[in-house]
Amino acid sequence: MKKTTIIILICSAIVLGMICGIIFSILDDKKLEEAQINEIRKVNEMIENNELENTDEIIATNQSDVKLSPNATICFEKHYNECGHTIIQKEQIEDDEVNKDEEYFKTAYSDWQIESFTPDEVKLYKEFEGTCEQHYLITVKDDYIAVYTIDDDGNTVLKEVTDIPTQYLPEEDVKLLEQGITANGENELAKKLEDYE
Repeated sequence: MKKTTIIILICSAIVLGMICGIIFSILDDKKLEEAQINEIRKVNEMIENNELENTDEIIATNQSDVKLSPNATICFEKHYNECGHTIIQKEQIEDDEVNKDEEYFKTAYSDWQIESFTPDEVKLYKEFEGTCEQHYLITVKDDYIAVYTIDDDGNTVLKEVTDIPTQYLPEEDVKLLEQGITANGENELAKKLEDYE
């Protein structure tokens, strides 16, 4: 009985030691990365403020040294000039984008502006003419409330037919729905649909 207890304690100590080692390694990597970023910021501030007399001694670091981690995301920020809305979409990076640097994304997304680039996230920005795809018309189709998207030319495309029947709604609400109710954005659409549930 004593031998098994000792073996269990030894195994537990080994496992605990390995876990601690991994945690300290991760923390050291993050501290090193933060220190490098802070050092770059200090040098850039000194250059901007003309505080450095001899910039030849500075070893320039390349931004392309930063590479995307496997769990990184791409954040697409789309601004639509006509309606003034900004839509933000986050997506997980593709497998072939892992370990890619900023230069790769400048080429792959050449019509987008890179707002920031870190190992965990790429933020891209682009302006579009026209209106965004979050302008909706709520109306009636086959005795159910239906939602249509509205494009730049005012054309409607069916987005969904809800499971909300119109037969139980007051006559005034049905008339309003038949004329069409507009909603801008997902939140406003959800609130207006909630009123009929």
